[in-house]
Amino acid sequence: MKRIACRCAVLASLAPLMAPPTALANLTVHPMRVAVEHQRGAQVRVYSQSAQTQYVQASVKRIVDPATDHETEVDIEPGQLDAIAVTPGKFALAGGGNRLVRVIPLNTVTEETAYRVYFEGVRGDADETSMPSEKGPAAQVGLSLIWGALVHVLPADPLADMRLEGTSLHNTGNLRLGVTQVEHCVTKTRCQSHDITHSVYPGGKLTLPFTAASGERVRVHYRLSHAGYRSHERELQP
Repeated sequence: MKRIACRCAVLASLAPLMAPPTALANLTVHPMRVAVEHQRGAQVRVYSQSAQTQYVQASVKRIVDPATDHETEVDIEPGQLDAIAVTPGKFALAGGGNRLVRVIPLNTVTEETAYRVYFEGVRGDADETSMPSEKGPAAQVGLSLIWGALVHVLPADPLADMRLEGTSLHNTGNLRLGVTQVEHCVTKTRCQSHDITHSVYPGGKLTLPFTAASGERVRVHYRLSHAGYRSHERELQP
């Protein structure tokens, strides 16, 4: 199974375990996947799971070659014009509270583009000067939770389209196809179902576990990033 998903990473810096751990962040994010439509932003809410005030910083990365073996993430530097921006980029989160973060569309995309917005606990300016210094063998364990919310940016004129070519399903539209199932029908009543969970982005392809012959049909079940992720169906012929 290969699909692009939401991430939560735990980064720890361990010194001699002579003192209880000190958490720099304790938060959760919801939802972990949002769609940004043309001229319409999205919202992500960050929740505190700590009694202490935290400082949270958001960063944006563009996903290159999503849902493939070559998937990578590229940093979006502050001030760099890209498809989205996040505001606020850094904020204080009161103990037990929550904060709404907006994902704002900046530029129009010609095909669905994937980003990941990371939320990480950081030290506030006051912490740098007020943090007491440790003496002796005691040491702190720094623990930082980083949450990554997946953001799909949609084109102004969305089109879901596909075609069969040999053993491959090609995405010829400008939207991501969240394929969930493929049926190989040799007759109208004889179909073999294949459960496949795979995102196929515009210009990408999915290798099928069968080859459809002339006169047979292939029924593709898929979801799109908008409209509530409801199920769609398309029947194709080789």
